[in-house]
Amino acid sequence: MQSITFAFGSISNINSSNKKVKQQLSINTKESKQAKDVMAEALVFAYKYVQNTNDYKLYLKDDEGATLYFKRVNNTDIAKLELIIPNPDSYDGIINMLWNPNGEKNFDSSFIKGSFSRIYNKNLVIVQRRYKNSLGSGQIYYHALANKVEASKDKTIIVLTSSDMNDHDGATFKKYAYPIVEYVNPIVEYVNSFTPHIDSEDDIRNRHISKMYVNLVAFFIKKEVDSVKVTYISSIDYNASSYVSQYAVKNTTIKKILNIIKLRDIFKKE
Repeated sequence: MQSITFAFGSISNINSSNKKVKQQLSINTKESKQAKDVMAEALVFAYKYVQNTNDYKLYLKDDEGATLYFKRVNNTDIAKLELIIPNPDSYDGIINMLWNPNGEKNFDSSFIKGSFSRIYNKNLVIVQRRYKNSLGSGQIYYHALANKVEASKDKTIIVLTSSDMNDHDGATFKKYAYPIVEYVNPIVEYVNSFTPHIDSEDDIRNRHISKMYVNLVAFFIKKEVDSVKVTYISSIDYNASSYVSQYAVKNTTIKKILNIIKLRDIFKKE
């Protein structure tokens, strides 16, 4: 499991300013409690969508233990990927890679960088991740609450969900240039009341970077006798412009999900 030393160290490496680090770590009790409550609800929904496959439609199945399904909920796509990694010794490594804010660099070529914008405790954070924007130009990012739950000695769950957090993403500019459209999470309703202030970078404040939202993402990592089973639930709002086709959005969604299958090669048994 990732230690608190690792989590704090990641912040120090990414943000050298003492003031920035203090802002990330100095959290009021009310906000911290609400973050915990939000993620408790997110976990309930994650369990709901991982346990039932009856209303999913099969999209892909390979011979090496990867199966991908989709379904529609509240006018948004939810994907479910079931993946078998035939190396039981990879359990801790998989968890560490998926929890690391920069772990995606190992399997997603569009990934740029990540950081913890807030640390409530070693297993509850706000994470920022940036990518190349395949549906536009420049970069695209998200802020999301992330929670790591050790359900048992051989089962860990990582859950992420976004709200319309105040990360100062060009709000003043948007007020006068465009109608303000607030993001509303269609899956985890309670998170919509969670609106902490995030001390974002200049490119976010100056609206030089696009923004997307995590409706719900969850990794269920289970150590078996001869393998590790990873079940991935994903629903992401890419906040794409109206001129971007739904086909392009779906294609981007599928490519991002299929990147998870690369974990099988990364952690293959020697």
